[in-house]
Amino acid sequence: MSRPERLEHDALEAWLVEHPSWSLENAHLVRTFATRDDQSALAIVVAQAGLATSLDHHPVVTLGYRSVHFELWTHDRDAITRLDLEFAQGLDDIVRERYAAFLV
Repeated sequence: MSRPERLEHDALEAWLVEHPSWSLENAHLVRTFATRDDQSALAIVVAQAGLATSLDHHPVVTLGYRSVHFELWTHDRDAITRLDLEFAQGLDDIVRERYAAFLV
């Protein structure tokens, strides 16, 4: 399967306007979910694994005290690609559908 190409700056900026919970840090797409308890944060980490596998994506995930942080970029392109946007949207959908009540 061919890997996606780097996103154009304008396309990424437009996506970020539509998804204000995500931001850019050090040329990576990032979001932190604050949760009511540690178990909820861990549940989000476990839930995202199926999405990551299905997209052949490798997010950097940091599990913290009542939080989980995601850092996205397509490693083999060393850039943000449509794959990262697909993962971010899928993750948002999972969290909204299954874990919204556990966010603070």
